[in-house]
Amino acid sequence: MSGSASRRGRQLDELRCLCEAGAVSRAIDLAFEHFADFGLTDELVAVITEALDRSGAPAAVRARFASLCAQHAR
Repeated sequence: MSGSASRRGRQLDELRCLCEAGAVSRAIDLAFEHFADFGLTDELVAVITEALDRSGAPAAVRARFASLCAQHAR
């Protein structure tokens, strides 16, 4: 596994853990870096969206995630 692939995998694992723990705002912060480095993936968008729905995150957090997705839309 290359260094980039290894880093990508570690970030994905961390993002999933943050979402499972309810740390959605922190996950979105990390997702900005992840999407910039590796691009937007439907799987990760789904993981964060589900976490947002479960957490009842405020509108500002949801708007920040929408902005992130719009910046990296294909």
